[in-house]
Amino acid sequence: MQRSLITPHVRVRGAALQHVVSPTTWRDALRLDFSRTSVAAPLRVGVAVGVVLIVGALLGLRDLAGLAALGALVSAFCRPDPYPVRAPRLIALGIGVTAVIAVGATMGTYANSIVTEIVVTAVLAGIACYAVSALRIVGPGAVIFVFAATGAAGYAHSAADIGRATLASAIGAVIGILIALAPWFVELLRSRLLKSRTHDAASKTAPAQRESIWVTLAGGQAPAHRKHLAVTAIRIAIAAAIAATIAVAIHLDHPMWAAMGAVAAMQGVEYHLTVRRGVQRLLGNLGGAVIAGILLAVPLGYWGAVAGIVIFQVLAEILSTVNYALCSLAVTPMALLLTGLSAGLSPEAAVDRVLDTAIGIVVGIVVAALAVRGHDIAALHGHAANAPLADAEPELSQPNSASNRSRS
Repeated sequence: MQRSLITPHVRVRGAALQHVVSPTTWRDALRLDFSRTSVAAPLRVGVAVGVVLIVGALLGLRDLAGLAALGALVSAFCRPDPYPVRAPRLIALGIGVTAVIAVGATMGTYANSIVTEIVVTAVLAGIACYAVSALRIVGPGAVIFVFAATGAAGYAHSAADIGRATLASAIGAVIGILIALAPWFVELLRSRLLKSRTHDAASKTAPAQRESIWVTLAGGQAPAHRKHLAVTAIRIAIAAAIAATIAVAIHLDHPMWAAMGAVAAMQGVEYHLTVRRGVQRLLGNLGGAVIAGILLAVPLGYWGAVAGIVIFQVLAEILSTVNYALCSLAVTPMALLLTGLSAGLSPEAAVDRVLDTAIGIVVGIVVAALAVRGHDIAALHGHAANAPLADAEPELSQPNSASNRSRS
């Protein structure tokens, strides 16, 4: 009797793991989709990041410019949303990334063990995943918040550093929000200047539907969906903790990169998206690590690094809707150059990035497979049969779960 109960579970999880090596999975991972490519929004993200890095250097605050740039990355979120909907979401994200950097800086200052860092980072990852998915936010996803916390932890060594890091990220977030909403501000100004056209435009355009962020965050009137998101967030937190622990056990220098690898792979709510993202992220990181290793070996200096960060950030945003592997190809050198602004990374860090990412991806896929449900397997078969175009879910532009997803 007991064996008959166990066998179906073993079969389901075996089928889930088998999907990892399925030719369909790898074909999906390599499929390109140019139908939703845009340039204007990626350029705005690049401008936001570039502005804070340049201003930070001119003010003699190069060590804080990287944290401000992490705050400015909120400009990469919510690209498909109407501006009236996007504005409050970006503000909420700005507050969130600032809070995460404050927590990360506090952790870097006061945490006296790697265990504490792993636990705090994993909890932050779970909370961020739930919030981003519940709010149906399209963009880089929760991995940005983990990246921000890790960066702040590496920077801060005193109580004063906590305040500086928090203020820098808040300023960066404000700049990112203003630049992301710049077209809306221009349109509002134009409408005010052309009052005669304002009434006509208002009559032709249906107002965007709005919902309180707190209502959305609580899951609205769908407790089953809310529970599913909470369970997914817990799984992601567990995977992040396991991945970081393994990285520590084998003496890798940047164990939180492994946690980020697990989070990035598992950001998609559906299992087949977790597998595809894992494959794409691994392929992208391999290529990106080669690029990053070359750049880290060259004496770029601060301004050369800034130019590289902006270029790769814009490329990542453009490629985010084309293919996540290509997006990761650009994200990897961008992230390492940004980290190197304050940490002074060597070319060997690129190798660490690949190893940490591989650990995170493997752990993420295994945890997802162990927690997979029967209807997820049915969805896998349906997905393979239909072979749909890849819903690109990039790290720096990824849909997180529900509604208008196909773009972190």
